Amino acid sequence: MNTDNQSTPIKHLLAFRLLLVTLLLGALILFEFIWPHESAPIPIPLYSFIVLTYLLTILYARQLPKVVKLERFIQQQLLVDATLIAGLLYLTGGFYSLFFPLFYFIILGGTLYLKRQHTITLLFYCTFLYLMVIFAHNYNPFQNFLPLPPLVSSNHKIVSQLFFNLAPFYLTSFILRFIAKERLDTKQRLQKATSDLKEFKDLNEHIIASIDSGLITTDQQLIINSINQAGSNILGQGKKNILAHNLNEIIPGLPPATENRKHPRHEVIYKHPREDDQLVLGFSFTPLKKSHNQDRGWILIFQDLTELKEIEERLQAARKMAAIGRLSAGIAHEIRNPLAAISGSIEILAKDLPAKDETHHRLMQIVLKESTRLNHLIGDFLGFSRLEGKEQTKTNLIALLKDIVFLFRSQFPLTRFNENYHRDDFPIKANPEQLEQIFWNLLKNALEAVDNNGEVTISSRTTNSSALTSNDSLPGSARPHDSKPTWVIISICDNGPGISDEIAKEIFEPFFTTKTTGTGLGLYIAFQLTRINNGNIQLGKREDRILGTCAHISFPATDY
Repeated sequence: MNTDNQSTPIKHLLAFRLLLVTLLLGALILFEFIWPHESAPIPIPLYSFIVLTYLLTILYARQLPKVVKLERFIQQQLLVDATLIAGLLYLTGGFYSLFFPLFYFIILGGTLYLKRQHTITLLFYCTFLYLMVIFAHNYNPFQNFLPLPPLVSSNHKIVSQLFFNLAPFYLTSFILRFIAKERLDTKQRLQKATSDLKEFKDLNEHIIASIDSGLITTDQQLIINSINQAGSNILGQGKKNILAHNLNEIIPGLPPATENRKHPRHEVIYKHPREDDQLVLGFSFTPLKKSHNQDRGWILIFQDLTELKEIEERLQAARKMAAIGRLSAGIAHEIRNPLAAISGSIEILAKDLPAKDETHHRLMQIVLKESTRLNHLIGDFLGFSRLEGKEQTKTNLIALLKDIVFLFRSQFPLTRFNENYHRDDFPIKANPEQLEQIFWNLLKNALEAVDNNGEVTISSRTTNSSALTSNDSLPGSARPHDSKPTWVIISICDNGPGISDEIAKEIFEPFFTTKTTGTGLGLYIAFQLTRINNGNIQLGKREDRILGTCAHISFPATDY
């Protein structure tokens, strides 16, 4: 079955045939067709010819969906139409008929829709039919039923009439064939140009759609004409909400569009409409030119630099921390040695003091106490300067945690330690010493929050995700029915006063502390050591109680 484009020539032929036959029928009805003898009535065969033409047209239309070879079907129609025209000539005066020019339409159809050799065959067939009409006129077998005027007696006049009919016919056929050839060549060139243009357009659209950067084109007044999918995704808006709007309405805060070669890149803060986040967009303006270097508008190329900016900030912070770490290590080493000498000297002097000299003994104890505190401070700085990855081995996380809690339980008898573990062992790949330091710092922080006289709950559970959500703050919320747990989450919660959301965001920053004493490095060191051992850590409010704080630490399992 042919497509609509393939059957279009046949539809044109059918429509044109109906038009001609309808005009002929209208002429018969309105003007009472004039015969060579005015008294002759309109012959019934002529009406029969018109009816036959209508019936053939209907038959062709019904066969159209079944057509397989289009050109052969058109050729058959034109041959039948030529035969019908010959019959019309015979019915309307034979040699003297005025309908000989209808043969021109047959040749026109052949030149438009048939190959060259088929058109020539059609040309000779029309000539043969016309000669047969003249022959039938001369030897009219239906003279009694369809009287025709007698031919002129001079053969010279007959030949002349044939020449004046056939010569223009052949000349017109040649001209039409030449025009058809030019039309075909032009059509082929146009099709090739259209195909090349479509391929270039598809390639251009594919390139624009494939790039990760956003691309917007505007006119001179910065009205947006187009935007690629990447740009729509970055801005978080559909194309319908972007197109035909002013660029400054979509991305507020843009500087004026200028072709600045010295500073081609700019940055602007963009508020995402759906995620309610602020993005850092890097962009550049480029003039959109058409022929003769005439400015047509602007091209805006932009990228989401938010993650890049965060990486840069973290890199700068890491560099700053590395420099501070090196400085801290140097200072700590320089202070620790004289501090040890001072502490040793004080202890010797304390032994030589008389037992009744309570004032000097008290002063000596103050010096020793402050020396010890200063020594702990130096230890924090040394730990801060030595944040580096160490050898990681298969470690039983739960057993290690139980040992640490046991030590705290014995040292702080006034504090209630509640333990709720989902199982007795959970293997992870980490450095045991660094794990001990992590949990030691977190438990110490919890004890300070309850002032060594409160309640600390330590629990564990498994999960399929490393993400820490608000539900993770519920102690003892183990999910033993998970089919393939790959992460363990350790929760250390206290019933202290709790912390605000603002403090929770900055709690892991170096040198940040809410205490009157301390360096603010304990939680920072715990945070960094957790990251070094492939874990995550989060600190926030305790949601199962009004007061309290929870620290959640997750590590991936090595074997379950």
